[in-house]
Amino acid sequence: MRKLLLLVLAGIVGVVGLAQVPAAPETGPDFGDVDITDAEGAVASPSVWYCPWVEAGDVIDTNVLISSEVTVDVDMTLLDPISNAEPTEFTFNLFGPGGTKIDVGNIVRRGESPAVVEVSDGPAAVASLQRADALVAGDRCTVSVPKVWYLTGGSTKTGTFTEIRLFNPFADNAEVSVTAYSEFNLDLVAEFDDIDVAGRSWTTIDMEPFLPFRDELAFTIESSSGLVIPSLIRSDERGEAMWPGTAPSQTWDFPIVATAGLEPFLAVMSAGGDDITVTVDVVSETGAVFGARELIIDSSAPALIPLADIAAPPYGVRVRASAPIAASSFAVVPTAVTDGGEDGEGGDGEVTTTIPDDSSTTTVVTEEEFVRGLAGTVGAPSTSSKWIVPLDTLLESETTLWIMNNTEEAASVSLLPLAETELPAIEVTVEPGTVLGVPVDVGVGTFGFTVTSDRLVSVAWNITGPQGVAFVGGIAIL
Repeated sequence: MRKLLLLVLAGIVGVVGLAQVPAAPETGPDFGDVDITDAEGAVASPSVWYCPWVEAGDVIDTNVLISSEVTVDVDMTLLDPISNAEPTEFTFNLFGPGGTKIDVGNIVRRGESPAVVEVSDGPAAVASLQRADALVAGDRCTVSVPKVWYLTGGSTKTGTFTEIRLFNPFADNAEVSVTAYSEFNLDLVAEFDDIDVAGRSWTTIDMEPFLPFRDELAFTIESSSGLVIPSLIRSDERGEAMWPGTAPSQTWDFPIVATAGLEPFLAVMSAGGDDITVTVDVVSETGAVFGARELIIDSSAPALIPLADIAAPPYGVRVRASAPIAASSFAVVPTAVTDGGEDGEGGDGEVTTTIPDDSSTTTVVTEEEFVRGLAGTVGAPSTSSKWIVPLDTLLESETTLWIMNNTEEAASVSLLPLAETELPAIEVTVEPGTVLGVPVDVGVGTFGFTVTSDRLVSVAWNITGPQGVAFVGGIAIL
């Protein structure tokens, strides 16, 4: 409901509350074995990808993006929010190396409908991109299912909203506990204990009724029985962003955090019982600044690290910690714009005109361009020499693939387009300690890349346009 109101009436947001969708029928598709592991990544074998936030309705559409190095059979299952309704299955063959996008609205149009995508071989990977006239938000789908998940980067400060989706694609019911942390340290909420998520269904929790006026929110999600795949959705009147849960790590790479005039932040949280030292290195197109930020974070409270003043965009960052942490990055329209600023940019304004030799003045109400933008993503816990990156392009928007090289040697990188037709590879060099953006042509049917490097690099992509901005992480395969 909130997204519909957000798109139609900017700034007016409905309260969703805590809602659980009834269970789907007992019979249904077999989603295969569960890979219980802390690692994210594409695998050179059959794999199942879980996409919690998929929707196709009157306003919003979702493209599911599939990329594969080899020819594969793909079985996509879209769950139904109505009790006792069969899921919708869509099966097709993808010739590899290649990529494609599936417009969910062309298959079924019933609002929210999380997806399960089963791929017969690999390496292959799946992502999703939501879009509307005033919205773009992306998310890489999840292939692993750990018992404990971490989500950072939430907020319920005035004008900002956070939801958590708990998606259970399996036949068995799940029982999970959500633990919330804010600037007030541990936030105990009785309703977050022992949440039941029926098999092949999902539960969406709106945080505002439970934890209002929190500048910073982070969560752990732990299953006592069954398994869920969580994602975090952050929204304001300027846009929406979503990103998946992760396991903790001592290093995180974010190849792109600042672009399109947005104000970037890092959201981090300790995964242990001790205070942790966190160091942020900035990697731009011209070089790296090591130790650009350093702070000690509390063991029971998330930390928000501003990045807008440390370099000229575009740039990425590497986060190093003395012990495992969870981390995400997000970027918002700056407060100076949302408040109108000195020049009134980005909102409605009044222009007062004084006519010479006349005692009267004329006030003309003008409508300035409404600046859209809210982007967020999780980082890569490790570098790799090979990545697979499902992505999308939209008319009037710019899609850019970002490669970050934190080594001391130049990286020779080959980018093989994964498209509906065969396209030649793109050869680039990424200088040591820099990030390189490679624009993706719109209209050529490219829905992903295989990125191969002679050095260890990290990869992500973003899309920027009148609908908004989205950041999406790549997926390592070596």
